[in-house]
Amino acid sequence: MSTVAVILAAGEPRQMNHFQPMLKLNGKSVIRRQIEVFRAAGVSDILVVTGYHAGMLERHLSGESVSFVKNEDFATTDMMASVQCALNALPQDCDRALITPGDVPYLNADTIKELLRSSKTVAIPSFRGSAGHPAMIRKSCFSSLLGYEGDRGLRGALAQWKRETEFVPTDENGMLIDINTESDYQREQREQTRVNPVLTAALTISLGETGIDERGIRLLECIEQEQSLQRGAARAQLSYSNAWLTLNRMEEALGCRLVERKLGGATGGGSSLTQEGLNWVARYRKLERELSAALLEIQHREFS
Repeated sequence: MSTVAVILAAGEPRQMNHFQPMLKLNGKSVIRRQIEVFRAAGVSDILVVTGYHAGMLERHLSGESVSFVKNEDFATTDMMASVQCALNALPQDCDRALITPGDVPYLNADTIKELLRSSKTVAIPSFRGSAGHPAMIRKSCFSSLLGYEGDRGLRGALAQWKRETEFVPTDENGMLIDINTESDYQREQREQTRVNPVLTAALTISLGETGIDERGIRLLECIEQEQSLQRGAARAQLSYSNAWLTLNRMEEALGCRLVERKLGGATGGGSSLTQEGLNWVARYRKLERELSAALLEIQHREFS
């Protein structure tokens, strides 16, 4: 299925003295950030609608392997005219388009991938009930959008497919943020330099005076990978004696054998995890993932 990302970058700024797509955050322009995100999501065909400062924008994006189409009437038309300009320029084999304004700096690749998985005619990301960017629109909509003459923009034009629209929930609010004013830009510059708190925690399963922790689980994983206690200890960056001590303490606390030791002989010795050992590694990693997800949720709630 052929997908084209459309970046609407034709409009003249109304409330600030800077051209938003070329504003820099952390040394990278908004539009370059958008292009990177689309490509990270697997969308390589990108069409930029130009108008205001068209030549400067094309020079800025030279080497990016993107296509351009100019909205010649950018000064007297709204964004919907740029959408229609883009639709007219899409290749014949384009099955769907991802459309975003050029002033949204925080598109998210994972969110875009979710939009592309939607089977609906239209898919729009949603953060806590608020719709964001980009919108995924299938080819079946293109002709109707080209004929739209209303004054409610793209969202108004898409209302005719209300029952065929999926609002895809996301935990990322970046797709709601645009830069329309000088204060918007100053706010985002401050955000880029602000250090956000990050919650971290190490999982320990306490069993009396002994704990099953990352070091012990890592040792078990290395033993299984190397099929040897000695080589596994080295891979886990533990001395052989410390590895023996760690393993014996875990087995004693759990009351089961975690590693099967094989004596040397004609085929050589070795060690591998028992089924109990494999189960404990899987259980620990599962709990670790759940802990990380819970911490991320708390982090978003407390610090976003």
